[in-house]
Amino acid sequence: MPLNHAALTVSDRERSAAFYRDHFGLCERVHDDEHLLILGASDGSLLALSEGPVPAAGLPPTNHFGFRIASGLRFARPREALREAGVIETDWQDDGRFVRVQVADPDGYRVELFAY
Repeated sequence: MPLNHAALTVSDRERSAAFYRDHFGLCERVHDDEHLLILGASDGSLLALSEGPVPAAGLPPTNHFGFRIASGLRFARPREALREAGVIETDWQDDGRFVRVQVADPDGYRVELFAY
């Protein structure tokens, strides 16, 4: 069964919604009330955002969630677009078989783009 959604507590829902819309294609506002904003993508992926205090000390560097790109050959453009937008890159790997980049969202959560 495929993973359906992730949920994050963020400091500013609209700022986070714009980040995930602009960089990861979560463009549809599936649900929006004073407690919860759920963003959706055309493939059925969902991201739930609740506004509240974000962990001040941050999460362990291994905590992240990822978006798969169909091919490593298409990897350069999304990575460059993130850099041009000033998104902080936290990790990079390219061993010829697996390529990935991790970036920090506006609250410091790690988000990964990867391809086999």
